[in-house]
Amino acid sequence: MKVYSESFGESSSIEVGDMVYWTKLGLKYTGVISAKLFSARGGRQIVHATVFCFETQKNENVLAINLKRITKNDEEAIEN
Repeated sequence: MKVYSESFGESSSIEVGDMVYWTKLGLKYTGVISAKLFSARGGRQIVHATVFCFETQKNENVLAINLKRITKNDEEAIEN
């Protein structure tokens, strides 16, 4: 089977220093990206991010496709 995509997970949508959130087993986690990692698997590059999780106070390795950036509008919605 030939794969036409060069990468799995968009590498340009997140950057080091971005605040992000993701869900795992129905729980929502938030954190800040401390590094972007690329690994080759299945003939494509997989984009991961090392994220310092605020809830667990530990570094987590998360697939970039699972991360959503927290924007200023998200912060205002949470405060109200």
